[in-house]
Amino acid sequence: MTKQEYKKVEFYLYNYNNIDEMIDDIKAGLISSVNVSGNAWRKGITVCNNTLENQVIKIIENRKILEFKRWQVLIKKVLAFLMQKYPKYYDFINLKYLKNKSKDEIEETLKFDFKKQKIIKDKLIEFVYKNAQIRNLG
Repeated sequence: MTKQEYKKVEFYLYNYNNIDEMIDDIKAGLISSVNVSGNAWRKGITVCNNTLENQVIKIIENRKILEFKRWQVLIKKVLAFLMQKYPKYYDFINLKYLKNKSKDEIEETLKFDFKKQKIIKDKLIEFVYKNAQIRNLG
């Protein structure tokens, strides 16, 4: 796994709780970028592309929105798997990425020293990345 891929997985883990907001921001940007006018609606699709239907299509087909949703589903499944099979790893991801706790707070809560935290973090990132590759998200 490259450094860029590692960072991408970490980005989605850190922003898992904010993915819906990020999607809403993209949608708002798409909506505001297209001026839907009465003329556009009357002229129809053949003459003008500023129709409400075209805005909806742009939102539905937006690659970034689709990517965010797919990563959100992947992380949700990974978290469910870890919570069931490896609760300590789930707790680590929850504290580190979802609650954004410091290394000291994680050590105090889970009794994982810094070295063990690094090893677990690398294993979990690799696990998420392999699952992303299986789903063609890599």
